[in-house]
Amino acid sequence: MSLPASLPSLTEEAFAPYGKVIRHKGQERRAYFSSDIGDDVTGTSVTSWVSRIAAPLAEDMALTSFERHPHTDQLFVPLSGQRFLVVVCDDANGKPAADTARAFMAEPGTGVLFHRNIWHAGMQTFDAPAEFVVMMRKGLPDDDVFVDLDAPLPLATIASCATERAL
Repeated sequence: MSLPASLPSLTEEAFAPYGKVIRHKGQERRAYFSSDIGDDVTGTSVTSWVSRIAAPLAEDMALTSFERHPHTDQLFVPLSGQRFLVVVCDDANGKPAADTARAFMAEPGTGVLFHRNIWHAGMQTFDAPAEFVVMMRKGLPDDDVFVDLDAPLPLATIASCATERAL
């Protein structure tokens, strides 16, 4: 199985419950989008950094954890033009519901904004090395909530579920 071919593309409609797909459309110089990154949360400030991913994901990759950010949206903007994996899932009583995981392939020239409190997997790329600008609010002890899954979740399982949902 070739993972990129089996994953649905990241579209605004499919991703809307989880966040926003960031890309320029139209002919205007600027394409604005809204986020909750700038919302004032006492004790936090907007923080930006560049993350580097040295190795591409393996076809036999399995997710072992999800993360979320209760006080802010989180923005990822690729600097190096690679395709990347976006995995999200629903919440089940404060924990990631791994059985609801959805995977998408983001094409070059696309960024992603995860809404506040959305469970998502750490950034992985199909092509590496890759670099991303990351923005979110930080300053509170629970800015980043990481939860280990009870059992590894193979990416191939998520990809096959995505294919079934599309049918």
